[in-house]
Amino acid sequence: MNLKTPLLAVAALLAALPAQAQDSAWYVTARLGAATQASQTLSFSGSGGAATGCLRHTPGLLSGAAVGRELGAGWRVEGEFVYQSTGMDRAPFGSPGPAGKGNHAATSLALNALREFDLVGRPSVRTYLGLGLVRLTEVDIDFESAGQPGRSFSTSGTGWQVLAGARYDLGDRWFVDAGVRWLHGPRLRMAGEGATAGAVDARFRPWALTAGIGRRF
Repeated sequence: MNLKTPLLAVAALLAALPAQAQDSAWYVTARLGAATQASQTLSFSGSGGAATGCLRHTPGLLSGAAVGRELGAGWRVEGEFVYQSTGMDRAPFGSPGPAGKGNHAATSLALNALREFDLVGRPSVRTYLGLGLVRLTEVDIDFESAGQPGRSFSTSGTGWQVLAGARYDLGDRWFVDAGVRWLHGPRLRMAGEGATAGAVDARFRPWALTAGIGRRF
């Protein structure tokens, strides 16, 4: 995947941050949400042959946390850890591919640059847009079938994400957050784990709705 465009965009955002920020403050945020993906074609290859199948995702869970800093003039940056998972509504493969349903999940670390806007005319409510660089520390896809041992495939990769949402201040310290995000991950070749042979090619590009609570300190 070509990361030139998102890298340049984040660099431009960071370069535009004010040189001095008298009102800067650190914060932490915990997030929960629901994630899903569009349908995609999976490919399997192994010593017994190859197979392709259509994977239709079902909604799953997103959970994570972020540590950030408000830099003044509407800018903030944050680092976050996120786990998100989507399910399968049916077994995507026939023989010789792995049998059964399962889930497609990832853990990730991200560096986000965000810009806040006062779109509603209330100081306690701040809408925002952001762009982040994402390291997919592990992407895996698991298959389980009754009466058969599960088969798992995993790898790692790099992507980028777009975020949008709003924050509402509950006071000087506490706030709540609601947002939507989309992660653009590359098509990855996931190798079998342990005794699992073969490899599965798939992309990880979920979008998610999130809600969070945070505190400045």
